[in-house]
Amino acid sequence: MRNSKNLLQQEKSYQALLQSVTDYVIAVNKDYQIIMSNDLFKNKFGMDPGGLCYQVLKNRDVRCENCLMEMCYQDDKAHWNEEIFAMKNGKIAQMRVKATPVKNDRGKIAYILETATDLTEKKRLQEELNRITGNLEGLITDRLRHLEKSEERYRTIFERSRDGIILTDSNGKIIEVNQAGVEILGYKKKKELLSLESALQLFENKENLYQLRKALTQKGFVTEFETHLVGRQGKVFDILITSNVILGVIGHIAGYVLIIRNITKIKRAQQQIERRSIRLAALNAISMTVSSSLDLNEVLNNTINKLLEVLEADSVRIYLLDKKREMLNLAAHKGFSTKFIEENLVRARKVGAGFLGQTVSIGKTRLVDNLQEFDDPYVDFIVKEGLKSTIYVYLISKGEPVGVMCVSSHSEFRFSTGHMEFLTAVGNQIGVAVDNARLYDHIKKAYEELKEAQEQVIRSEKLASLGKLAATIAHEINNPLSAVLTYIRLMMKLIARDRFTEERLGDISRYLSTMELETARCGEIVKNLLAFSRQSKTAIETHSMKKIIERSLALITHELKLEEIKIVKEIEPNLPNVQCDSKQIQQVLLNLMGNASEAMAKGGTLTVTVKRSERDGFLDVVISDTGCGISKENLKNIFEPFFTTKQEGKGVGLGLSIAYGIIARHNGSIEVKSELKKGSSFKVVLPIS
Repeated sequence: MRNSKNLLQQEKSYQALLQSVTDYVIAVNKDYQIIMSNDLFKNKFGMDPGGLCYQVLKNRDVRCENCLMEMCYQDDKAHWNEEIFAMKNGKIAQMRVKATPVKNDRGKIAYILETATDLTEKKRLQEELNRITGNLEGLITDRLRHLEKSEERYRTIFERSRDGIILTDSNGKIIEVNQAGVEILGYKKKKELLSLESALQLFENKENLYQLRKALTQKGFVTEFETHLVGRQGKVFDILITSNVILGVIGHIAGYVLIIRNITKIKRAQQQIERRSIRLAALNAISMTVSSSLDLNEVLNNTINKLLEVLEADSVRIYLLDKKREMLNLAAHKGFSTKFIEENLVRARKVGAGFLGQTVSIGKTRLVDNLQEFDDPYVDFIVKEGLKSTIYVYLISKGEPVGVMCVSSHSEFRFSTGHMEFLTAVGNQIGVAVDNARLYDHIKKAYEELKEAQEQVIRSEKLASLGKLAATIAHEINNPLSAVLTYIRLMMKLIARDRFTEERLGDISRYLSTMELETARCGEIVKNLLAFSRQSKTAIETHSMKKIIERSLALITHELKLEEIKIVKEIEPNLPNVQCDSKQIQQVLLNLMGNASEAMAKGGTLTVTVKRSERDGFLDVVISDTGCGISKENLKNIFEPFFTTKQEGKGVGLGLSIAYGIIARHNGSIEVKSELKKGSSFKVVLPIS
């Protein structure tokens, strides 16, 4: 928590530094989106989230010609130019723009940092100066008359300037320097600078010196030229140079004025801000991964990939503690040889053994810059892998240790305090991920146990239902079997008494007929029971619902006419086909039509309606009658097995149960509405193709 506060405090300091810059500062990504700016830029130009640079700066819809950002991406160098910008108040400003590529810790360009200096007022003054210098010789003569009077004033400005000012002759020999210049370059006395053969010796990069001299020759001045100057004892400084030529009376170059500003601290602060921004972005990405996934392996591997993307380190191992908190087991890794990873001492380590195990024992993050300087029984094996330095990050969640993350480098690289803080923050995220994953496993296990208990209850209910079913079947079959047994015994008595004569053939025929009917009744009960229990495979195909209706009515029309029942068909035109097993759906319709017929003992009307359902992707088939209806008490039970309101011998209550099961297997539904003495309506809903 303390490290996180330090990070936030440092970030605030960097932001304050950024806002103190007097230039306009923005950062642009490769998609031309402005991802960062200082308040000065926002106040003058405004900025919408994700705004494109050419829209915000120049109020145009297409990218700029000779785009500085594109140049930076092409040659990996800084570029500058003078351009016209449109501020949000409508004012047009002439700016000097410099675009600098900003790289991440792996050397890739993360974004382009652009700084812009408003030259509008300077240009106006320059134009005024050019107008005034039309009569240069007269002006110089006039200035010479006042030179003695103003020398003291200029000397005061020269000495009190916070920027270094260096005056040279035409050959570059330093003829004067103010105290600020001496201090900026790290010298103690002015005479040390004046003793240099030429100011050219101050330039570290001779190519930059060539560019500066060329610009001075062509334009006569240079503003804020960025370069490196070498000071006392070879120390290098980041410097901005503003320079003008000094003209002699006859117009020749008599010398140069170099105004130097030390921007070393600003540059370092910018680099720190850039590194912080990259690391914060990586930390945010890791946090998003942790919060969006419960797959621990996915979280750990994504975290490793993000770390290797932003750090100079090239290999990572993550170890997690076992349940007994005695062993550290390798959970994820990247950047090591197969031989190294397959070693037992790498795949698992006891708590307290070596740097890795001691990290858990000590309970804090450890940095080992030189492995050979430390006493570790595993150091030889680690050095053999080529590892030069390692950070052992202590992973913790809710105050309890969960493991260790080892971030290593195969090259000479020293981890800074910033690295330590960043990796500690990442370690905290990993701790949260481990805790989330374990909580998820516990919930999953509890769910499995609950599911098992639920299945046990269902099995118990099935056993209870089976007992009820057996009792019902025994009752239904016992009656017809009793009748058959009675007639068999009667005929056996007739045979035993020798009364099985032709005169008794009529009675015997009647007995046999009754036995046949009762036996058939038993067979029908068994047949319906098998149909109810059988889970036959459903052959789902595309069918026309209209044709299924027609086939079903063809089988039952004659019976309906005998019962004086009128048939009404209301089939919507151009209906889509349905996905179903046509034979099973026909069985359902015949059952519903048969029930409707039995409900209209004195005749009535059977209405068959087919239309598009209110539910998208479904078709409604409605079977309605004008029969006796169903009471509210019975309505809730009609789909239960063996529930029936019919007289004994008319049915055993399996028809609607079978129909309900068939429609459920078709991913459809069946609903019923009924009112006593007015009729019933069954609606079957089926999916269309």
